[in-house]
Formats: sequence, C-alpha cells, structure tokens
Amino acid sequence: MNIINFLSDIRNATIANAVIVIFHIYIAFAVEGLDFLIIVIAVGALITGAYYFKGKIGAGLLSLPTLGYLLIVPNLIEGLTTGTSGGDNHIEWGIYILAPFWLFTILLNIMSIIAEVRRPNEA
Repeated sequence: MNIINFLSDIRNATIANAVIVIFHIYIAFAVEGLDFLIIVIAVGALITGAYYFKGKIGAGLLSLPTLGYLLIVPNLIEGLTTGTSGGDNHIEWGIYILAPFWLFTILLNIMSIIAEVRRPNEA
C-alpha cells in the first residue's frame, strides 16, 4: 500500500517532473538553443500549477505534460534498443539513465492524475 501512496502522491510527481524540466533547461542552454527554453518553461508552469491547484484542476494540468511525454516513448524505446535516442547521438550512454527515469515519471504522473481525479472535492 505504501508503494501505491508514493506513486499517487502529486508531490512526488512534481519532483520527478522538476528534475526533467531542470535537465531540459540545461539542454536548452547547452544544445538546443533558447527557443527550446520557451517550451520547457511552459511545461514547468503546467507542473507548478498542477502542484498548487491539486484536485481535478491539478490533474488536468498534469495531464498535458504527460500526454507530451507519451509522444516521445517510441523514441525512448528506440534509444534503449539501438543505443541512440532517436537521432540524438550526443546522448549515447545517458539514454540508459534518462529513459527509465522518464518512463518512471510518466507512471508517477498517470497514478497521480488518477488519484487526484478520484479525490473527493474539498468544499
């Protein structure tokens, strides 16, 4: 039961998403360019909003980045099987750390969304 509580806690999902956002801020400055930072900041704002609003609104806000993350799952699987992350050859061995963490974050998000939607309204 403790594992389910851990997986469904929106605070843990926020921390995992924050790690991804911080990593992508670094990627924006080091590799992609500042235009990529706009997307990263938007995702960070959605995650921050999900944490502060919680409940059904928080679940809705958290579902948007999660849907975006689900779009890259095929690239993560390809990166794990071929050793490159869908054309990003500069990541190399890092994909073996990034992909499992990213998949774990998606699981955390989905469990948190379900828990927040099922939570009774606080009136």
